Amino acid sequence: MSNTLTLYYNPISMPSRAVLTLLTLGNVPHTAKVVDLQKQENLTPEYTAINPCQGVPALDDDGFKLFESHAILRYIVNKYQLHDFYPKDPQEIAKVECYLDWHHTGTKLVSKFVFDHIIGPKMMGRPAPPDFEAKEKEMESILQFIEYVFLGQGKFKYVQNQPKMTIADLALIFEIQMLFGFNYSFDKFPGLKNYVQHMSQVPQIKQANQAFFGMIKNAPLNDFIKGLIQ
Repeated sequence: MSNTLTLYYNPISMPSRAVLTLLTLGNVPHTAKVVDLQKQENLTPEYTAINPCQGVPALDDDGFKLFESHAILRYIVNKYQLHDFYPKDPQEIAKVECYLDWHHTGTKLVSKFVFDHIIGPKMMGRPAPPDFEAKEKEMESILQFIEYVFLGQGKFKYVQNQPKMTIADLALIFEIQMLFGFNYSFDKFPGLKNYVQHMSQVPQIKQANQAFFGMIKNAPLNDFIKGLIQ
């Protein structure tokens, strides 16, 4: 395969890590370019021409430009026929797509909770919202839904009971791992905890997480999280 793909990403961005991991797992030749968000490189005219939303990730495939991480994930699995990460059967495709669509109004609330109440106040000097308990309850209702519905009450190894890891799992795991920064125990959700444990041990996922793990390694962490980030 020729190297025509350029991925613009940031190593702290969860969607960026999902796309980078798929490229690595699928052995897709690519060039990865870091977009420094602190330096506002995402706001430059040059980058805006690639991604008008000015976020990460973005993809340039020999002049074909694409943004939105799920669109990028779908494009990669379809172009390179990575059927290990995306099913062929229409009903199984629909199951994977069901999660990916729900993700934006579901799982995203988990990482937003961590950002608003942990990362923003502690690392960026932003004021913490006053509604911590209400938002924590909302966040845990999302975790419960993920465990009960998408992980089959903890019986499924992968999202929607797929036989192998799919792009739905890549979209999910990096968002859920943001709870590591919250020192979350996952004990309320043993099925989800098992899922987080086995997904976090995938070598390519561990590699994609190195920058994030470096940010939190000196924070107070429970033994479960410590064991996963080592």
